[in-house]
Amino acid sequence: MALTMPPTRSTWWRARPAAAIWVTLGTFLLFSVVVPRFPTAGNLANVLRLASILCVASCGQAVVLVLGGIEFSFGSSVALASVVAVTSVTAAGPLGAFLIAAAVVAGIGAVNGALIGWFQLPPFIVTLGMLMAVAGLAASLVGGQPIDAPPSDIFAWPAGGRLAGVPVPILAAAVCVIALHLLLSFCRIGREWYLVGANATAARLAGIRTSRAVFLGYFVAGLFCAIAAVILTSRVGSGQPELAPDLPFETIAACAIGGIPLAGGQGRAYQVVCGVLVIAMMNNAVVLLNLPIAGQQLMIAAVIVGAVLLQKADQPAKRLLALLRRRPGP
Repeated sequence: MALTMPPTRSTWWRARPAAAIWVTLGTFLLFSVVVPRFPTAGNLANVLRLASILCVASCGQAVVLVLGGIEFSFGSSVALASVVAVTSVTAAGPLGAFLIAAAVVAGIGAVNGALIGWFQLPPFIVTLGMLMAVAGLAASLVGGQPIDAPPSDIFAWPAGGRLAGVPVPILAAAVCVIALHLLLSFCRIGREWYLVGANATAARLAGIRTSRAVFLGYFVAGLFCAIAAVILTSRVGSGQPELAPDLPFETIAACAIGGIPLAGGQGRAYQVVCGVLVIAMMNNAVVLLNLPIAGQQLMIAAVIVGAVLLQKADQPAKRLLALLRRRPGP
């Protein structure tokens, strides 16, 4: 069985860019015309700030999707991180609390990777079970009730601070996107993720340690989620056992809108950015138009379906162009 190779660096821009880029540009132009105050500089900066946490977490989901897996435990992992951070801030200080919370989330990713990579358990079952287990643990630690963090400038800095005039969450999202691009395009483990996601059996026969690649993929996804958890915990300033319950589904939606297939073996960092921007712009437009939450959900669903249809329609067109190029001239 042939082993499908990932796109090379010289042809990365050919990896289904049309759907992601055109959907993003079309969404921006539509809302700029229809929604008052949408294209203003202040509002666009707010869109980027609100999109930053989803972008960081979606980088982790993209790694898992490239591997051919899926990750449902992000939401409960973030909730547990917020609870752990707030309950440990008195003893460990704000910085120590954030490090402990991040280590907990990264550990959850490592456990998922071990169960899926070395014990060959289905990713859907493992991460769904982890979602429920971690959610129960977060609720039991605080009795199911949110607890406020002590007032602290350091605790609020990851969400509200600035570096060189740029909000820290936006900088964190940019660093995570760059890190994802470097991992997928320039690192050996990134190439292994592509090959395992495309055909795990063939990758194993080619000498790739697939269990190790899967473990590292889920662990790296946990690291991305840990960064998102720290920023979100800093933003809400409390430990909430039900914080961000929709985060895993939003990250999957962002990757799907960006054109990353759930089948594995494909996906680029710019596609994550495109998908996240589309969701952030839609969420912002819903607020500006004062639409109900149901309208927001319908809009996101319509864009997901539309993006997938564009991807499917793009393949026959590419095959037709390839056939026309191979036809001998008169």
